[in-house]
Amino acid sequence: MDALDVLSQEHRQIQHVLDVLAQAVERGRQGEFVSASLFLRAANFFRTYVDGSHHAKEMVLFQTMLVHRLPLLPGLLSQVTGEHGAGSEQALTLQHAAEATLREGADPTPMLDAAEAYLQLQRGHTAAEETQVFPLARRLLPAAVLERMRTRFARIEASHGPLGEAVEALERAFAPVRPLWPGMTGSVRSF
Repeated sequence: MDALDVLSQEHRQIQHVLDVLAQAVERGRQGEFVSASLFLRAANFFRTYVDGSHHAKEMVLFQTMLVHRLPLLPGLLSQVTGEHGAGSEQALTLQHAAEATLREGADPTPMLDAAEAYLQLQRGHTAAEETQVFPLARRLLPAAVLERMRTRFARIEASHGPLGEAVEALERAFAPVRPLWPGMTGSVRSF
């Protein structure tokens, strides 16, 4: 697994969190109770793991592409790095909206709106990287360069912890509670 495989795998893991969050937003829009503390956990995940770890790794890739003078479409790296900044701001907005909903027991609409805005941005952002940035890097960066990048990725991950473990914890937190069987009072988390 090279550095680009690591980034693509992380995209799949992040996408899984986005899918779970989208389901929670949909339930909230349908009038079901959604826990603001879970949205707060999602915002913390986005700020810690997506911004702090995954985007830091992507910045290593982007800097490497610039150093090696890869023929990029004009503005492509500016676009994706700008989206990193916008994602950071939207994750912070989600955090504040979830905190307000928790603290005040207020209408969850601003929290749901913030989550939807984050979802929309991230889905487009990931598609641009997967279809434009990563294929170019894979074609033109030597294997030795990709291996050095992977070493740098390991140092970044060591400071944040494994993204995969954070995804699993968040998924468990968002899993709906359902009865074991009809008429039973206990419940289990479903996956």
